[in-house]
Formats: sequence, structure tokens, C-alpha cells
Amino acid sequence: TWGIHNLIMSFAGKTLCVIGSSGYVGSNICREAASLGIKVFGVSRQGGKPAKTFAPWSDKVTWIKGDAMNPSTFQDALKESQAVIHTVGTLIDTSLTQECDPGEPGTYEQMNRDTAIAIGNKLEEINKNQKIVYISASRAPPFLKRYLTTKLEAEEHLRNLKNVRFTALRPGFIYSKKERVWSVSVQLLMSTWQFGFGSIYNLVPERTYLKELMANFDVDTPCLLYTSDAADDLLCVDLGGRRILKKK
Repeated sequence: TWGIHNLIMSFAGKTLCVIGSSGYVGSNICREAASLGIKVFGVSRQGGKPAKTFAPWSDKVTWIKGDAMNPSTFQDALKESQAVIHTVGTLIDTSLTQECDPGEPGTYEQMNRDTAIAIGNKLEEINKNQKIVYISASRAPPFLKRYLTTKLEAEEHLRNLKNVRFTALRPGFIYSKKERVWSVSVQLLMSTWQFGFGSIYNLVPERTYLKELMANFDVDTPCLLYTSDAADDLLCVDLGGRRILKKK
């Protein structure tokens, strides 16, 4: 498993492009990389620093306004980078909140899958044997299978690119005690549920209707967002999860 620190250390001496840099995970990756002296491009729809970010590290990042569905809007940054980290995604999509059809803006298909495919195809076109790291997931939230299936579809596409090296990280629910206090309650609920539910779920025979039904409620171990400045926190897990590596 990898924490953010371990992940970023593998890019020492290289130029890194973070897609979704205004988000929760993306901004922390930018912070960690900048703190380690790595040249970083942070790409987001808004451009500029993430909200409420005034720390000195943010001045070391080149913030760029760009559309992940149209990588040509920041292709110069992609061409200069040896590695790209894709952190764009959504937990609750617009098909649930706004009754949008799958594939429309804000849906799992567009956010989790199509943005990653667009970035991967642009890197394939650039043809510099660059690396892309995709933040995937280990499980889907209850009854939200498309959350995971779209991520797995993105993985499959990226894995099959010929001129791009690919790594997928599959963490559980990522929480933070400092930046997302509300997520700690979710983490405690998930951990408690996992302990009680898991003991029952494992007793149910495989390939039965009950097993299939209960699978909708299975959750994975939550991951505490881990950066080097949190190393003194004994409860830290990491960002990592299982890793899939395509070697070229």
C-alpha cells in the first residue's frame, strides 16, 4: 500500500501534472509534491489555488485552468510532465441529484471514466511513454455499482494504451480528521458496520441470492488521508490500497 508521501517520492526529480488539483485528494497531492521540491502543474476547472489555500507551498505550484474532457486546453503542461495523476471523480453523481442520464456532465460515466479516458488518449497522442496514476476505488457505495464499474472501465482503457505506463490505486473511503471533519463520522460508521456485517457475510454460502443481495452492503476499510506532515498521527493508514502496475 502507498501513502501520498510514498507515491510522490517516486516522482522525485520529475515534473508532475495533477488533474483535479482543486479537490480534496488532488490538492493534498499538490501540497506534498511541492513540499518535496517537485515541479507541479495543478489543473482544475476553476484554475488558481484551491479555496482557502494560503500556505507558502501553494506558490510553488503552477495552477492551470483546464477541462479534463478536453486535455488540449492544458496540453503544454501534459507534454512537459513525466507523470500525471488523475484525481477527478464524484461519489454522488448527477443522475441521482439532478436526474441526468448516464454520460451527462457530473455523472459517474463522465467524471470517473470519460475524463480519465480523455487524458489517457492525449498522453497516447503525445507519445512520450509518460506515466498516469489513476485514483480508482476498491468498492462501490451500497447500491451505487456504477461508481465502481465506471472506474474499472477507465482502468481497463488506460491499461491497454500502448504508449502510456499505468498505475491504479484502489483505496477505500478516504477521510481526514483535519480537512473533512464530517468524514470521520462516516469512517466510524463504516468501520463499525464492517466489523458486524463482515462476520455475518462470511458465513453466507457463495452463489446464493442472499449472498448477492448482501454484497450491496459490503464496504471496504476506510483510508485516512496521509501526508508527511501527519506522520506523527498513529491512526494514519494511507491513500494507497491495492496497486495495479502496468510495466513497460
